Amino acid sequence: MRSPKLPRSAPIPWPAEVDPDHVRQATSGLIAHVSGRVDPGGAIREECRSRVLETALALTLMTRTGVNSPARDKALAFLKAHLDTSQEFDRVLATLAVARAADRASAGDADLIDKLTDALLGAAPEFISARRRRMLYAVLSVLGCPLPPGVVPGADERAPTDPIHSWAAVQQASVTLILASATGVSNGAGDAALRTLTSIRPAATVWEGYVLLDLLSLHALAGVPGQEATVRGGLETLLRHQRADGGFPFVLEMRNWCTSTAAIALTAAGAGPDVPMAMAKMLAAHQVDDSRRSLCRSLSRGATLGGGWSIGPDVAQNDVDCTSCVLELLHEIDPVAFGGTVRRGVDALLAVQGADGGFPTYVAGASSEPCMTAAAVNALAPHAATAPARERALAFLADSQLPDGGFEPGWSRSRLHTMFRARLAACTADPRDRRTAGVAERIERSVYDTQNADGGWGMQPGDPSDDISTAYGLITLCYGADARPVGRALSWLLARQRADGGYGGPPDMVGPRPFSYHLPVLTDIPVLLAFGHVRSRVQGAATRLQGVA
Repeated sequence: MRSPKLPRSAPIPWPAEVDPDHVRQATSGLIAHVSGRVDPGGAIREECRSRVLETALALTLMTRTGVNSPARDKALAFLKAHLDTSQEFDRVLATLAVARAADRASAGDADLIDKLTDALLGAAPEFISARRRRMLYAVLSVLGCPLPPGVVPGADERAPTDPIHSWAAVQQASVTLILASATGVSNGAGDAALRTLTSIRPAATVWEGYVLLDLLSLHALAGVPGQEATVRGGLETLLRHQRADGGFPFVLEMRNWCTSTAAIALTAAGAGPDVPMAMAKMLAAHQVDDSRRSLCRSLSRGATLGGGWSIGPDVAQNDVDCTSCVLELLHEIDPVAFGGTVRRGVDALLAVQGADGGFPTYVAGASSEPCMTAAAVNALAPHAATAPARERALAFLADSQLPDGGFEPGWSRSRLHTMFRARLAACTADPRDRRTAGVAERIERSVYDTQNADGGWGMQPGDPSDDISTAYGLITLCYGADARPVGRALSWLLARQRADGGYGGPPDMVGPRPFSYHLPVLTDIPVLLAFGHVRSRVQGAATRLQGVA
């Protein structure tokens, strides 16, 4: 995410229409705003906001189990407030859950459900489409929609053996039981699914802090005779995490992800060293070892990312994205003091690199993804011994780039998220590598061509400009040669800053793909990172922006 130490192109001129004092003040205000979210232990502990998907499932679980309490009333009120939302899928989910709570006939229209399902799957990578379609059908079934024919596997179907991580294994087990219950099918796959779900102790804990998985698991068990006490206990546990607005979040928190990305942005933007150092120490202390990962390892099919980092200290499922960001930060802050921790993390990354040169999100042998591959390249760049691995990864990026300069959907609704990270990865390549140079040129041309008339970018070409996508676009064009689009993007962002120094707009991060979730700090961080790249790449910026911290 950081700008390379030795960029391969000359810095761009300072945009004539942009006041350096305005940029300095905006950067200082945003540094203070983000730094103020860091607790004394060096962590950002911001809560994930409520989401319609989880709240609809929670209300329906309370309806199924006969719970009539203030918690149910609050969830119902949250969903009623979303009956007229502009987000079509949220509107459908809220309508279905409210109808079921009132014991009315389902409002689900089969054609509408199919249309929404197809639209959602179009915003997710193709390799997860079959699994995600079954999950969507399971959710809609729980909410009272009839299943289309042929979605339940037959009794003689062989169990899948492709590499999946522990969260996907639990999701698949939940979906299998939900669909089996809805259709009356009983087979060995259901028995195996039941064993998986009981292993995560759903009555006692929100496993991995993953609320959506917890709800799917409890709905699955609610259809199994003899699991009534487990479901009641699990619901009691879940209700402790209901938000003040009556809703339920996607996950409980993402401390490592928020902290690592914020610390990278703070450092890039010129913040003082104390806060980023505290953040780095917190992250170094939470590298997940094998003893904490035993259940995740047993549930996964494929080698897991040992010696890396997860989204939070209480989450055992490590991933390439968090590991890459933490490695970038620790090497930047103090490569000597954190040397041993960094070496273990580098080894963990290299162990999951695919035969095609790319990197998956979670487990070795799973499908390589462009965004994860770019993240890994940027993390490995300072380590000379990883050059062969990086060359293979850059070749994967070249092979996976789409004709329009972009890449398949990753973990963001914004097309520009993978593109800016791939552009930074291209900066690490040997200057004689023409294939990677071509990747960079196509990215820059596409970003330049899709800039909106107001100077910003939207999540997809033609969408209204938003803060996050504009930050991604600005970072990308900092590595071009033209100051004009940089100046227009900077001007747009400067005009959007709030009085408290922060930023707003729609969230871009998704989980599970393609459902977006919202932690407000994840809007501030890309903009702060963009200011950091301006500071690094615009000619004279280091002098003009002195004193931003």
